[in-house]
Amino acid sequence: MSPIASLYLLLFGTLSLVGLAPALAEPSLSEAIETADASYLAGPESRTIDDTLKIVAGGGEEGLPPVDEELVLGPLRVTLTYVEEGPGGGAPAGGDEISLEDIPADAMLPGEFDLGETVARLAVVRVHLEDPNAADRVAASAESEIGGSDQTDGEATGPRVVAELRGPSTGVSDPPVSIQIAELDPGNAHPEVVVSFFTGGAHCCSVSQVVTGNADGSEWTTVDVGEFDGGPLLAVDLDGDGTYEFETRDNAFLYAFACYACSQAPLQVLALRSGKIKNVSAEPRFKPAHAAWLKDMIVGVPEEDVNGFLAGYVGQKIRLGEGKQAWDLMLRHHDRSADWGLEVCDTERDEGGECPGQTTKVTFPEALKRMLNKNGYMIGG
Repeated sequence: MSPIASLYLLLFGTLSLVGLAPALAEPSLSEAIETADASYLAGPESRTIDDTLKIVAGGGEEGLPPVDEELVLGPLRVTLTYVEEGPGGGAPAGGDEISLEDIPADAMLPGEFDLGETVARLAVVRVHLEDPNAADRVAASAESEIGGSDQTDGEATGPRVVAELRGPSTGVSDPPVSIQIAELDPGNAHPEVVVSFFTGGAHCCSVSQVVTGNADGSEWTTVDVGEFDGGPLLAVDLDGDGTYEFETRDNAFLYAFACYACSQAPLQVLALRSGKIKNVSAEPRFKPAHAAWLKDMIVGVPEEDVNGFLAGYVGQKIRLGEGKQAWDLMLRHHDRSADWGLEVCDTERDEGGECPGQTTKVTFPEALKRMLNKNGYMIGG
């Protein structure tokens, strides 16, 4: 072959490789996830069930006070009333009214808060039980006490208040509150009452509680579910078995490696078990719910400030048994220039998030692995 022909072939081969270079480049994060999770993107939407009795209150016609409401299911009656707070019915001492901009959209109801009204109110929820065995129980108690009981038969057989819950001070005239009668624990005599109050603040917060009875309904307790971002949190039936759970996100991932809006968080499932709230997210029966949650998560994949997204993505894939695949994808696509959340404290941080000890700067994969392990997410195989 002549020298000229050899040079031509060499030049042509070089140009061909240059033309192929873009095709051989690493795919973008969104492209990689679209390939890895095509089956989830094509999967069904979340199919939660909620056919419970409920009250969703808060906001209303301007200048009008909120209206008392009630729910009745069998022997259970739940009432919602209001009391004025503060001197002369005004806002609580030292408190300021909440700005409308600080209330998340999902906490608002049709209409708007009447922030111009001078009367601030607290929501009061009472749970009443019509107990057919109350008379026998009072009589037995009277026999065991010296001097007996002065409770009359009418009082003994009438409904009794088994719980009274008051909402937090928000400084508004029509405070948001949601109430629900739902079956959270089929092992006791009556369904539960879920009460969720809005506390106010930017993208914040709701506090939810469950009023539940023991096996025969003779004793009732109020169980704290927790404080959550957004509007009032009620229960849903995630797997269609007739027992309701709480569907929320794992707040440990918010602000961990990015701003609030830049963060993603895995699905967290909470359930009432023997009078206590348990994290049951890892139970296999919730896998379809996790798949639907992942689908929503990956519909919009960022191409910048990706670490907050990747942390939640890896956590959610762990719930689906695909942690190793997600971890490998994270290693290829995480932002190596970002430093949010990479200062690791050698002891527990205080309530303000400050480290009372020494801090060490680590890489994002190292910091993410620490956070996952701390919160019960095992990457696996």
